[in-house]
Amino acid sequence: MIEGMNTLAAEQVSRRTLLFQALAGLGAWVAPLCAQAQASDALKIGFLNHYPPFSFKDKDGVQKGFDLDVMVRVCQILGVAFVPEVDGMASLKQKIQTGQISWIGHQLLATPENRREFDLVKPSYAAIQLVCVQQEDDDRDFLSLDDLVGKKLGVLANTGIEEQSRQAIGKSTVAYPRIEDALADLARKKLDAVLEESLIADYFIERDRLPLRLAAPFAAPIAAGLAVRKGHREMQAQLSSAIQTLLKDGSLRKIAEKWFGYDVSRPRVSHQQSN
Repeated sequence: MIEGMNTLAAEQVSRRTLLFQALAGLGAWVAPLCAQAQASDALKIGFLNHYPPFSFKDKDGVQKGFDLDVMVRVCQILGVAFVPEVDGMASLKQKIQTGQISWIGHQLLATPENRREFDLVKPSYAAIQLVCVQQEDDDRDFLSLDDLVGKKLGVLANTGIEEQSRQAIGKSTVAYPRIEDALADLARKKLDAVLEESLIADYFIERDRLPLRLAAPFAAPIAAGLAVRKGHREMQAQLSSAIQTLLKDGSLRKIAEKWFGYDVSRPRVSHQQSN
């Protein structure tokens, strides 16, 4: 993380300015789509019920998030209205197979299993990068799970990361129902490190002003894409074209700056590496 309180304060001010500017620009997109979404022919797009910053309910119970904003713009490009269908991933996968939703609004990892179940829209607007999160004054190198043997590692519960961590380092793995709680404990120096996706970790570090940094990438970036029903080639092509427009016209950059303070379509781990 950037050294020096003056530099950090200046960065926070500049990032807040970016967020306010981006939010103002996005308002012109969101209102018309929300009004159109009352129509009976509006598409249903699936979103996870609690997946901040991509999809979550705010304190007023309104579903919001980076992926919802992206889908607002995608649907505007396509000239259609949509309503979010919020559920767990298992239910969303079932609903897309039965045609209850048109597609899933989150990027799914391009695993063999997902490729068998869905067609994925490519190219995607951001890869998934698993990183090691550490305290900002911690200069130790944790490049693999072997490096974390005997260390307290925070992970999200009921995930593949938890399973692999327990196999490698055993009881020193601490699983959390919410990753934000793991990051808070890391900031209080109750953990040595946390493993999480870079965008998610970056979001909570900035939102909660945690004295943490994104350290070494823990694996190569993982390809991902929007999931449509297997064999639905026309929809896959339309979404791919809309994503290309989103990238070319600068609208993705504006949405990304609102939520993360930088353009997530660029190949870097976090805003911390761009300064």
